[in-house]
Amino acid sequence: MPPSMLTRNSRRVQPVRKHHTQQQIDGLVVSGLTELALGALTGWPMAVAVSRPEDLSKLGIRSRARLRQWHLDLIMLGSLTAAASRFVPDPPRSVAVPLAVGAWVNVNAFGVLAFRPELVDHRVYKTAVGASFVSATWGFTGLAGVAWKRWLTQR
Repeated sequence: MPPSMLTRNSRRVQPVRKHHTQQQIDGLVVSGLTELALGALTGWPMAVAVSRPEDLSKLGIRSRARLRQWHLDLIMLGSLTAAASRFVPDPPRSVAVPLAVGAWVNVNAFGVLAFRPELVDHRVYKTAVGASFVSATWGFTGLAGVAWKRWLTQR
């Protein structure tokens, strides 16, 4: 036994264990990281789009441009959503829920168009996209408002 493991009474010293309490994870972090993971997964069909674009139809993808838009928006909006509750801890539900819902619906609307580009003019599609913009806008501007309020209160 190494000398560092011995005490005066030659008993073995137990290693010090740090007790980590699991920190509660905010729903925005989970939502954003899931979007980010989906963005990583859509990187696979993006690789096909670059290396073998003629094979995209085998995956059911009919719009390469919308696939790229979906992929990039998943990564960008997922990152911003995940980071949002770190920038503004404990955001109110009235801000966090519309942000998460708006981010998901908005970004995945591009995924729909990757497979069904003709839906861009469909009334239901346009309504869903419009609602997602309102929801995401409410969430992000609400988050900025909460940040401003907290910052001004601390001054």
